Amino acid sequence: MPEDRPRATARDGARSAATVGAGLILLAISASVFLVVAARATGPEQFAGLAVLWTLVYTVGIGLFLPFEQEVARAVADRATRGEGARPVVTRAAVAAGGLFVVGTAILAPLSPWMVDTLFDGSWTLALALLLASLGLAAQYLQRGALSGSGLFGSYATQLGVEGVLRLTGCIALLAIGVGVPGPYALLLAAAPLLSVVAVARPFARVSLVPGPAASWRELSSNLGWLLAASLAAQGLANLATVAVKLLADAGETAAAGHFLAGFTVARLPLLVFAAVQAVLLPSLTRNLAEGAHGRFHRQLRLVLWVTAALGLVGVAGSFALGPEVLRLLFGPEFDIQRLDLAALSLGTAIYMLALVLQPAVIALDRHRVNAMAWVAGLGVFVACLAIPLGTFARVEVALVLGSLTVVGALAAPVLRHLAELDDVSPDPDLAASRIGLE
Repeated sequence: MPEDRPRATARDGARSAATVGAGLILLAISASVFLVVAARATGPEQFAGLAVLWTLVYTVGIGLFLPFEQEVARAVADRATRGEGARPVVTRAAVAAGGLFVVGTAILAPLSPWMVDTLFDGSWTLALALLLASLGLAAQYLQRGALSGSGLFGSYATQLGVEGVLRLTGCIALLAIGVGVPGPYALLLAAAPLLSVVAVARPFARVSLVPGPAASWRELSSNLGWLLAASLAAQGLANLATVAVKLLADAGETAAAGHFLAGFTVARLPLLVFAAVQAVLLPSLTRNLAEGAHGRFHRQLRLVLWVTAALGLVGVAGSFALGPEVLRLLFGPEFDIQRLDLAALSLGTAIYMLALVLQPAVIALDRHRVNAMAWVAGLGVFVACLAIPLGTFARVEVALVLGSLTVVGALAAPVLRHLAELDDVSPDPDLAASRIGLE
């Protein structure tokens, strides 16, 4: 019956969010274990190039292709409500993502000798891994968009889980057989997302091959450009600190990037918990707003902000009190970062998590341009702060904190302004379902 539909959707949405959240947590845990194992196996100096590779993969790959998941999910869900097949819109998205991959490769190709010499410590294997991993991420996010837009969250979680398990078991196997050079770990990093795409090829094909009315580029959203800008800037702010350390380090700091990423991994441990908070709680922000549940929207936003702030403060205190000991326990006695450095990295992480909470609220208010400009401004502040005449670690830490603060301020302003206007917003349950991809 029609009146039962919203309740069923809410139950299904909560179950779907929990399923995806479990996959995200497994993926995050596998990432941490991979970095720990690779660092222990290769040592600080050889790990430096692998650390930069990791950073570039999850800056460029996610930054470029995450928006395709968001927009394909919205478009496929919208078609599903009308009983229309998804093939035309998935094909359009595949052409756009493929074109973006080709353009990105063409831009990086002439830079590859410099990248290999400066960032990858002379290893062309790492450069190949960057190319293959980016291709895998492009395919992953296209699949995820089609699967989530069709409500196939079990397959969505399977893709996450396969990548996590392959990365987890693969790095442990490499360590067990005594591999102590970065090349095989880099190729594992690239292979895991590609194989996860193969694992869910069948359910993806069932969704993406269903014919339907022709799709225009506008159906993928006029906001795709803003989403791309926001995604690239957000991933740059989150991850480029390691690359900055590699570029800023002097001749006597050849292992600095490896030490830094090890410390950054410890400082960002709260993100493992935050992945669950984000997956389970944040989708309801958009649903509550679009359904006209303005009071619930306000309460939910405050709750997530308080939980995130508390989690961040625990991370800062924990990094200062136990950070160096946890670092040596996980990565080995060769890795060492000062307590204040770890606390500063944790502070930057805490502020960044607040920005991640505010972002979906801004998008729920249909302020894509504001969201993009906030992240671009934050990345700009980060880059500008790298010129501050401090030590290598200190200037990167200051840049991370001030860049994240810039984003939080820029996103908080429109959220606070529009919270006062919620009573004038008309409920739109269909808009809610399409935006969060849970129908």
